Amino acid sequence: MLRQMERSAVQVMANRGRSQRAIARELGISRDTVARVLREPVDRKPADRSRTSAVDAHRAKIEQWLGEGLSIVRMLELARTDENVPYTGGRSTFSDRVRRIRAELSQGAADVPIRFEGLPGEYLQVDWGEIKRFPFTRQQPRTRYFLCCRLKYSRWPWLAWTTDMRQETLLRGLVDCFRELDWVPWVLTFDNMKTVTSGRDAADVPIWHPVLRQVAAEFSFHPEACAVGRGNQKGAVENLVKWVKGNFLAGRRFADDADLKDQSGEWLQSTRARECEATGEPPVARLPAEAAKGGKLPIAAHDYGLPRSVRVTGESVVHLRRNVYSVPVAYANTTVTARLHRHDVRLFHNTDEIARHRRAPDGDRRRMVDPEHFAPLFSKKPRAQAHCWLGRICR
Repeated sequence: MLRQMERSAVQVMANRGRSQRAIARELGISRDTVARVLREPVDRKPADRSRTSAVDAHRAKIEQWLGEGLSIVRMLELARTDENVPYTGGRSTFSDRVRRIRAELSQGAADVPIRFEGLPGEYLQVDWGEIKRFPFTRQQPRTRYFLCCRLKYSRWPWLAWTTDMRQETLLRGLVDCFRELDWVPWVLTFDNMKTVTSGRDAADVPIWHPVLRQVAAEFSFHPEACAVGRGNQKGAVENLVKWVKGNFLAGRRFADDADLKDQSGEWLQSTRARECEATGEPPVARLPAEAAKGGKLPIAAHDYGLPRSVRVTGESVVHLRRNVYSVPVAYANTTVTARLHRHDVRLFHNTDEIARHRRAPDGDRRRMVDPEHFAPLFSKKPRAQAHCWLGRICR
């Protein structure tokens, strides 16, 4: 069965107009396999295998015996005389199973980091860096974070400084990176950060945050998470984080956040034009090949609203980021979709926009009320109109 990454590549290539024959040729698989993958979800799990071996009851002891250097003949003798679960199967079955166990243990011991190269437009690796008590000359020292993105094929880097690592900060940073590229990579590789995944299921598949899944669907990229403890799977961006700390920050002084942003922008431009040791070319020289293979940037990227599914209360309001926003009374006690833009909040029922408000600062506990949302109640409750207008003034 194809791995999730390969299944994702088939889906992405098909969405970009590649024929099944071309996909099969480029990925080295059959056309029947391509057709089957296109009929199935990308995250389809493999069927559970119910076949077990009588040797499995002795696996723990076999591993111990392998460590002690016992021969297969001696292991078989010990397994047959086991007081709790005596082995009654054949010798060849036992021998084959022991060889497979030995191979698995050897593979685990020899599992070393391997560098792999992506195709043009295929991988964008994402990670965070942190500088505690940043030493500004005009501002009080405060912790600063930087979001790093790096294309695997060209090594083209992107960097943004922030004051937090919230999910919205991460996702808006990714959209800003896409906007600078003017296209979208196929796959985004993350560390196991809590803003994108809440862990892994029994099959070790990442449990993606619903908001990230929605953003991935709208921008047509596939998220991937590094295996736990396998930081080498995003080595290019890990190296960028180290490079920012050791090359950009070393020996530089910054007056304030604006100065930090200006100097990091200049540094990025020089970095993109400098020859990369891994590829032997500057990132900007390889970037056109990536742009030709990348996905189309959605129009919504220029003013993207992060999606949230919210419940309207009986008072016909929704609670978002510790603020309250009104919707027409007809939608009380229903579920709607909120779109959090940088400067406003838009609320939708299915695909219809039902309300729009200026976005209040997160955590301000403001009531953003539009009196027109409650107009049907005014004839029945005259005092409600005055209350709504008072709420509008107070906001």
